Formats: sequence, C-alpha cells, structure tokens
Amino acid sequence: MFLLLGLFVLPLVGQGAYPEDMINFHWQTAQIRTIGGSIKIVDGNMSLLDFGSNAAEAQMALAIIRQYRLNQQCFVARPNPPMEYWLSSGRPPVGPFPGEDSIAFDNTNIRVAYIGGSWKIVEGTSHSMLDFGANERAAWQSLWTIWKYDFNHICFVGRPDPSMVYFRK
Repeated sequence: MFLLLGLFVLPLVGQGAYPEDMINFHWQTAQIRTIGGSIKIVDGNMSLLDFGSNAAEAQMALAIIRQYRLNQQCFVARPNPPMEYWLSSGRPPVGPFPGEDSIAFDNTNIRVAYIGGSWKIVEGTSHSMLDFGANERAAWQSLWTIWKYDFNHICFVGRPDPSMVYFRK
C-alpha cells in the first residue's frame, strides 16, 4: 500500500502506519549514574543514554528530558538505529531548549533519495539530513515519523558524534 502526499509516494505498512519502537520511562526519576566507568542516564535499571566520560553532555541531556518531560525513547530500525526520537506521552517536544544546537528544516520539503549508494532523507535538492545506508525501509519509516510528528528541528547534544539527537517542533 502507498500513500500519495503531494508529489511524494510513501510506502506504508499495515493500517497506513509504520510500527513504532518505543521505550517508556519516567522523566521524573531519570538520573545520571556512573556505571562501569561510563556516565549514563538511567531510569531505575534501564539505561537510556551513554555519555562515556562527558558529564557536561549528560547534564544537558537530562535537563532536556526534564524540560520537555520526555518519557518515550523511540527508535527506527534497531539495533544501531539510524534515527532516534523522543516524545512526551505521544507528543513531540515543542519550542527551543536554551543553548541547544539545532538545525531547522522545512518538513514539507524533505524526501527520501538514493544518493551515492545510500538511502537518505534530504531537504531540497542536496541538504542531506539522515543517512540510512542500504536500509531503504528505515528511510521511509523515518520520513513518515518526521511527518507524523510535524518535526521541523533536528537537535544535538555534542557534535561531532552527538551523545543525544532529538527532533522537535
């Protein structure tokens, strides 16, 4: 089954949606702990993020979780998900976080493209946003997710190799 959105054809699964892979947690009890020499954000025995030795990034990520009251960590195509996003009771984070590293994008101008042997989400004709390698399905699912939640910013905690990536409106 396919969905026609403007000039884009989006392959769909099941009842018109891709299944979402989510882990629920409690933002109120999430905390920073050092486990096995690595700084992590955990909720109880569940590890959410690993920061290695970067305590500043862990503090910022926990502040982001608390500001937006994020309680769902979501993945596209685990293991090693090419896209991760966070929700607050099924809703996207809204508004900027003070001092965040974010890139705005026009979600009406993004598409899946096969470029240089890799499936990507691109904005316009050339701005590559996400790279999915050979995983075409993950690219389409990520595009669907961005449209579903009306995300228009991709945000990073630490770059290069960010410790946390989140999308927001």
